[in-house]
This record gives sequence, structure tokens and C-alpha cells, in this order.
Amino acid sequence: MGEQPKTRSEIRGEQRRRSTSPLLIGAVAVLLIGSGIWLGKSLFFDGQPTASPVNTSAPTASLATSTTSTSATPTETADPTAAALAASIASCRDAWQLRSAAMSTAATALGKWATHLAIMNDLQANKITLATAKARWPATTANAPADIKAFREADAALAASKTACAAPDAAVTGPQADALRTCAASAAAADGILAQARTAIRPWELHLSEQSHFKAGEVTPAVAEAKWRIKWQEGLKTLPGYTNAVKSAGALTCQLPA
Repeated sequence: MGEQPKTRSEIRGEQRRRSTSPLLIGAVAVLLIGSGIWLGKSLFFDGQPTASPVNTSAPTASLATSTTSTSATPTETADPTAAALAASIASCRDAWQLRSAAMSTAATALGKWATHLAIMNDLQANKITLATAKARWPATTANAPADIKAFREADAALAASKTACAAPDAAVTGPQADALRTCAASAAAADGILAQARTAIRPWELHLSEQSHFKAGEVTPAVAEAKWRIKWQEGLKTLPGYTNAVKSAGALTCQLPA
């Protein structure tokens, strides 16, 4: 059978469907595009408002500022060699002051002892009379006990001190290291002088004590003279060790930077 011809009402309905389809397709397309945009925002920004990326970048700016501030004031690392040198200088300065005090008091006390012995030498050599010797000796014994006491106290302070003056390693160079080496050499020489001073001052100390007993009438003139001759001979034996040490050392110096 052949296809039946369409009625007029069917033809009109078909025309209405064709005219509506483009509008429907367009509307669906707009909805899909709108959905695609919203889904895209949800995927990349997790539902945050568009201003959120600016807020997220704020900590980065703060960190950059903090880093710049930290780098502008770096932590200084102390130089262990410089610190050790400074400590050695401080120790040497104290050690030298103690040695200087001991050497100064020793020079005063033993200087009078040397003069006292020299007068006895001249008397025994008949260069001067007994009257002249007796007139000269009082100047050498004046304040002599106090001089010896000052030396003993300075020497005791040195012995009690734990400070030392040591030269730095050869690898350490510079003016400070050089000054420290000079001081260390002088301190070593001073120790040698003081060792001799302790020996040389003992007969002088005993002689003054024995003379005080004689003046107090505790011993006879003959006993006092016999004891004096013994101390005179001891002095002649021990004092040269001190005087030679002083001469050998020469001028001692210790100039350390402040």
C-alpha cells in the first residue's frame, strides 16, 4: 500500500516541533556551559571566593620579609683562635703583674743586702775602718725587714695564682701573638730571677733576725759576730746567682694590648 497523505493538522504539528527544537537545544547548551563554568570553579578553587588566592599569597610575602630580616642580621660565629688568644693575653697580663711586683720587691731587699755585704768586704780588705763600717751599715738595714716582708708577700701571691703566661702556637700570627711571645719570654726569665732571689734573700733575713736578738741583749757580742761571719759567707755564695740572673735576663718587657 502507498503512504497515506498527511493531513493538514499533522503538517502543522510537525512544523511546530521543528521550530521549537533549535530553541530547546540552545537553552540546553546554555545550561551545560553554565554548569561547566561552575564545576570548573569548584575544581580549582574549592568553592572559595575569587579573592582567596590573594589571601593565600599573604603568608608568602610575610615569610619573604622574615627571611630578608634574618639575612640582614646574620648570626656571627666566634673565631676560636681569636678567643683563645684573648684569654691567653688576659692571663699573661695578670701573671706578669704578679712577677713584676715580686721582682721589684726582691730588687729592693737584695740591693740593700748587696751593699751590706760590700761594706763587710771592704772592712775585711782593710779598705775602711770598723768605725766607718759601723757608720755605713745602718743605712742598709733601715726598713730591711719590711722590704723582705714585701717580697715574701708578693712571692706568695704569685705562688697562689693560677695565671700563666704562655706563648701561642707558631701558627698564630699577628701583633697580639708577637706581643704575647715577648711577654712569655720575659715571664720565663722573671721566674728564673725569682728562683735565685728566694735563695739569696734567706741569709739576709736570718742575719737581720740575729742582729735583733743581739740588740735585745739576748746574745753576746762574740756570738753575734760569729753568726754574722757565717751569714756573710752564705751571702757571698748565694747572691751572685741572683745578680747573674738579672744581668743575663737584660731588660724584661711585657707590653700587651688592652
